[in-house]
Parts: sequence; C-alpha cells; structure tokens
Amino acid sequence: MFTEEKISILVPNLLTWDGKGLVTGGVERYVWQLIDLAREMGFAVDVHQNGESDWQREINGIIIRGHGLAAISPEAALQEMHHCTERVLYASILLNPAVYKSGSVVISHGVWWDAEGSTVDYVPNMFHICRNALQGAELVVSCDYNFLNVIRAVQPVLAQKIEVIPNFVDVEVFYPAPERKGDTVSILFPRRLDYCRGADLFLRAGREILAAFPNASLHLAVDRNHPQLNSQLEQWLQQQEHRERIIYGTYSFEEMPEVYRASDIAVIPTRFSEGTSFSCLEALASGCTVVATDVGGLTNLIFDEYNGLLIPPTAEALKKALGRLISEPRLRHRLAKHARSTALAFSHQKWRSRWAEILHRVYGNGFCR
Repeated sequence: MFTEEKISILVPNLLTWDGKGLVTGGVERYVWQLIDLAREMGFAVDVHQNGESDWQREINGIIIRGHGLAAISPEAALQEMHHCTERVLYASILLNPAVYKSGSVVISHGVWWDAEGSTVDYVPNMFHICRNALQGAELVVSCDYNFLNVIRAVQPVLAQKIEVIPNFVDVEVFYPAPERKGDTVSILFPRRLDYCRGADLFLRAGREILAAFPNASLHLAVDRNHPQLNSQLEQWLQQQEHRERIIYGTYSFEEMPEVYRASDIAVIPTRFSEGTSFSCLEALASGCTVVATDVGGLTNLIFDEYNGLLIPPTAEALKKALGRLISEPRLRHRLAKHARSTALAFSHQKWRSRWAEILHRVYGNGFCR
C-alpha cells in the first residue's frame, strides 16, 4: 500500500489574515504553482500562514491553516507551525528571528533591503537574517541572480547553498497580437500600487507624456489589495486634463493576456525589492516593448537596447525613455521582437522541471510504501 509523503508550506499569507479572501501577488502565484507541481508528483500538501485567529479553510483540496499567534508573536506562531509539521518548505525568507527545520527548502524572492531609506543598521540585520536561513536550511532557491551575487560578495561559502530558478511565464498563454496598425501607442502599467513598484513614477511621467504626445494613451492594470491606494488613484484620475486617454481597471489573471496584447509598451518602474518580475516576463512574452528600472532581478531579464530599455528608477528617466519609444517606432518594434524570444528562455515547463528535481532531491518521491 502506498501513502503520500507530506510537505507543509509555510507562507506569510496565501489568504487574508481572516482567511476569507485570496491574496494576489507574485509570491502567492508562485506558491499555488508549487502546490500544483508537488501534488502532481504525489506529495500531500498543506499550508500554514499568519492569521488574526486560529482558522482552517480548504481550497481545491488544500488545507490552509491560519495561526492566530502571529498577531501576538511571529516567533511563537512559527514554533506552533513547526509543531504541526514534519517536512517544511518555506515560501519566503522569514524576517523575524527563526530556527529553520533541517532538511528544508527556503525560497528567496530577491533582495528586499535595497530601498532608498535603508539605514546603516538595517542592511547588516538583513544579512544576518539571510545567513540564518542559509545555515539552517538544506537549500535556498532564489528567483534571481542578484540575490546570489549579493550573498556571494559577503558570504561566499554560504552562497554555495543557493540555487537560482528564475520565475516563469506560460508562453502558450502570453503571446503577441497580430501586427498592430495605426499611430496610437498604448502604454501599460501592469503592477501593484505599492510604492516599491513605482506607480507614482509612472503617473508623473505618464502625465507629461500625454501632454507631449497626442497619440499616446495610458493603461493602469492594477490590484485592489489596498483600497486606500485605489481611492487615491481615482482622485488623481479626476484631476487629469487628458483623462479620456487613460484606462484604469482591475483584471483577473485570465484577462491579463488580452491586456498585454492590446498594449505597445509595458512599464516596470520598480524602486526596490524586485526579483524576476512576473509582470515583466508576461510583457516580454506578449511582444510588448518593455521599459524597466535597473533594480534587482529585472537586470536578469532586460538587456538594454536589445529587448527593452533599462533605466534608473526616476520619473525623468522614464519620461525620456517613453518619449524615445513613441518617437522611434522602428526601435520600438525591434525591441518587441527580441522581447518574445527572450521570454522563451523562461518557460513554465522549464521552471517546473527544475523544481521537480529539487523536490525529489530534498523531499523524496512523493509516494512511499
């Protein structure tokens, strides 16, 4: 008789703290894909996360448990999660002092301490947190080479425990539209409204682009994780002179391929804390011309003047890059052509194959007798 080996995934929040809603973002999408792969390999999977109280939900056969201790003491909540589990996969590096279970895998989603306001004390503390994960876990999987190289510069021996698996895009779902005709240039912002994602840089540069180029339009495809930010954006929209050339919407994942295909340029203006962005990969696969900032893992995806434009994270640099792409359609089309070919190297199947090898190596075969 065969039984399923079990992996418990510890994630900050796959669901909201009350367990009633899904959290949408790159980490969460990553975790759902990893759950699907582990189950296909024969593993039983459950999820433990932060909660405002103790609760349990089942989604698509997956038990998700919220731990109310997290609202009082993250360290105590982690201990409680460990008591409930044997074999653990940590969906992100823990920012609080933690003892990782031996024989576990930890996922790094990129350097997160590269914000403008990071203090002299803050950065060494973050290195301590990373060292703790590397010392305690069997393996750390990083989604970009930026994290690997930063750690290698200060902890070359521990860096040997890092394996890089870049994020992925399903190139069968995200693909270019037939050749577009006409002079209108649609500029897409397909990102969360968080400050770190550079929404304000896009709005400041976009307002000037609309004034300078009558054939340009803006499309904000954003989240609703923070209603207060959506409210602020809606107020901003009401004040814009060229409101008729701005589209604002929230879309499901299933709707996003068409959003990309309707766009000429996609802007990824991250300020800090970035890995190999799903939004960037999806834009590349969809044949958009990408303007991205030279932050984190974006430099693993965009090669300046080859498959996009790489700029510093300022509104002025973004305005200049967008103006150039609108004024030079030949450049725009050349970069878009190379964008699609770049995305093919980051296929979903390649990501699954590499993760399947790690799950097999660290956690076994999935089924046991």
